[in-house]
Amino acid sequence: MTVSVRPMTPDDAPAVARMAGELSAHEGVAAPPFDADSVRRWGFGPDRRFDGVVAEFGERVVGYALYHDGFHVGRGTPGLMLMDLYADPTVRRRGVGRALMAAVAEAARRRGGTWVVWQVHPENVEGLAFYRALGARRYRAADFELEVGD
Repeated sequence: MTVSVRPMTPDDAPAVARMAGELSAHEGVAAPPFDADSVRRWGFGPDRRFDGVVAEFGERVVGYALYHDGFHVGRGTPGLMLMDLYADPTVRRRGVGRALMAAVAEAARRRGGTWVVWQVHPENVEGLAFYRALGARRYRAADFELEVGD
C-alpha cells in the first residue's frame, strides 16, 4: 500500500481532532480543547487561521500536518510555521511523516517561502530522531508563551 497526501477538507475534521488528541497523549500532555468544530472553524472559511494536509494509507486517514504563514525578518522571506505533524503509530516508518513534510515544504515553496520551522516537545524522542533524519537542524531559540485571554 502507498501513502498519499492531499489537502485537508472539512470532512477530515473529526479524524484530525482525534489525532491531535493522540499526539498530545504521545507527548504526555493533556488533550487540547481542539475538536472537529475547532478544525472546521479555524481551518476553513472566513476566519481561517491554518491550512492542513492529511495522509491516507489505503482509504484511511493516518496522519496530518497543520501549518500557517509566517515571515522571517532575518531572512527577509516568507515561510511556514508547522503547528502539528502526526502519523498513526500503526503506519510509522512507512513514509507517512516524510510525505507530510514534503507536502508542507511544497506548500511553502508555492507561497514563495524559503523555510519551515516548528517546535518539538523535548520528550518526543521519536519526533526528534525523525526530524534529524530529514536533515533538519535545531533552531537556536528560547520558547516563550504569553497568554492574552480567550
